[in-house]
Amino acid sequence: MIDLTSTPIIILAILGSVGIAIPVINIALKEKGSSTAYGVIALIALFTSIGYVLYQLALEHVAPAAIFSQDVLVDDAFGSLFAIAMLIVAIFTTIGSFSYMKNKDNPAIYFSLILLSTIGMVLVAYSTDLVMLFIAWELMSIPTYILVGFMKKDPISNEAAIKYFLFGALASAIIIYGISLAYGVTGSTNIGEVIQGFMVLDADLIPIALLSVGMFIAGFG
Repeated sequence: MIDLTSTPIIILAILGSVGIAIPVINIALKEKGSSTAYGVIALIALFTSIGYVLYQLALEHVAPAAIFSQDVLVDDAFGSLFAIAMLIVAIFTTIGSFSYMKNKDNPAIYFSLILLSTIGMVLVAYSTDLVMLFIAWELMSIPTYILVGFMKKDPISNEAAIKYFLFGALASAIIIYGISLAYGVTGSTNIGEVIQGFMVLDADLIPIALLSVGMFIAGFG
């Protein structure tokens, strides 16, 4: 079962629907849409999302509640505070993009990618499982690969996108290997259970645990 009223699911629905709607609106318009208009739509979605998170906190919705039966996402105050921080970053990024995207091509795609990347950031905040954390991290990263190479006629932008993608692919591989090591020595991918498992490991398994932690630091860092 999935709790469809949980904070991260509502945010996913808001940002995801608007992120898809912006390019659809752009396609429906025969003339090129204003970058400012698309940016305003994105801002409305972001402010609505942050408003919903604050509303849930105001209702003292602080007791951790599992969203999926597998307990890979948990709706709690700690995750909500990080989600607010990430939404604020996305808001400032969107505002700063108004002048940047002025008179540039494909503003609808640009602001849509910001929203999709924000979904990944929010899911990272609520993740309690290493696999879910990795999926959310990739959901955040993939749109940024496109954003880095957004100016496809600019050689510097293309070079940066290729380098970023290669480093990102390497980081993803390192993270996956770190997750596999953590699962191998603890038998779980739940972050809390992994931490508890690391604390009671046999001496001969401690180097593997340290290697796993090192890979997480290298991959996410």
